[in-house]
Amino acid sequence: MTEPERGGITPLLGMGGAVAVGVVAGVGTAFGVWRAGAPPHWAAVVAVPVLALAVLVARLPRATDVVWSPPVSHLSTAASPQASSLAGRLAEAAIDQDRFAVRVQPRLRRLAEARLRQRHGVPDLADPRAAGLLGPGLHRLLTDPSAPLPDPRTLTELLENL
Repeated sequence: MTEPERGGITPLLGMGGAVAVGVVAGVGTAFGVWRAGAPPHWAAVVAVPVLALAVLVARLPRATDVVWSPPVSHLSTAASPQASSLAGRLAEAAIDQDRFAVRVQPRLRRLAEARLRQRHGVPDLADPRAAGLLGPGLHRLLTDPSAPLPDPRTLTELLENL
């Protein structure tokens, strides 16, 4: 299971890559400061914060990563922005198959698996009983990586069957 499917945030680079970028930035800075006439020890002192900043920036999450927060435990006015945010995410997923396959489909899959375990004792979607319980349309939507996001009315009908 990939990091986005687990709901985590993926950084731009792994730790090794971030350190490599930091070292290159630090050495480049030290060399530039030294060539500008600073003593070597001052060039090294100036390069350390640059190295740290480069590592920090390389470890930041990608701008396209969405932090999915858990649903609110009680209804309040905070539910309205969450609903509009969900509608926006679904609209983006409808035109971008990759966004649907990486962001929306795994969450729908986990929801369906939880419901199948809770109501029918079916452990996961790989169980042969899952296809019969969910129906062919919903089962394909949850398991086929190339399945497109259906129109809102069809999606509502499929999720109501859940």
